[in-house]
Amino acid sequence: MSFEPNEAAVPAAFPAAMPPDVQLVSLGQWPKVLPELAALLYQQWQSLYQQAGITELQLRQVLAERTSTDRLPLTLVLMKGDELLGAGSIKLSEPDTKAGLSPWLAGIYLKPAYRGLGYGALIVQGLQDKARLLGISRLYLSTDEAEGFYQRLGWQTLEYLTGLDGVRVALMQRSLAAADTGA
Repeated sequence: MSFEPNEAAVPAAFPAAMPPDVQLVSLGQWPKVLPELAALLYQQWQSLYQQAGITELQLRQVLAERTSTDRLPLTLVLMKGDELLGAGSIKLSEPDTKAGLSPWLAGIYLKPAYRGLGYGALIVQGLQDKARLLGISRLYLSTDEAEGFYQRLGWQTLEYLTGLDGVRVALMQRSLAAADTGA
């Protein structure tokens, strides 16, 4: 599942560009943040990981497989100097959703101090841009908390499903046509 700040805290207009002291780069360029990222993601979605039988160590191994820059799956990290602010991934499948849909935007995470400042939109846009560069024409996601956030970024709700934890989730899609560059 993807996560973003409380929708009420998301500004109506997102920053048009990355602040000069912030960069969105491949996890492979910052491997030293992998343990911290795994711990943050595991803490955020611990009940889902536990229901799926995934430990924090296994999550770290999954993230280690997402360090590529030229193929899926991949993870981008948002860095300010040496500080990890957040991250997001594109993965090939999403358990308990719809068979045949791929690839998936997933694990959109920001540290609490950076939520509501537009950084989530920058992570999503960066992942969409990366997907376009890889020749991907459509992405999917599932979310139980941030449907409005993603709608403001141009995502469309396809339907509602019951997630792994029994919670209702929105199944969403986003066309990545070359002329369609964002919110």
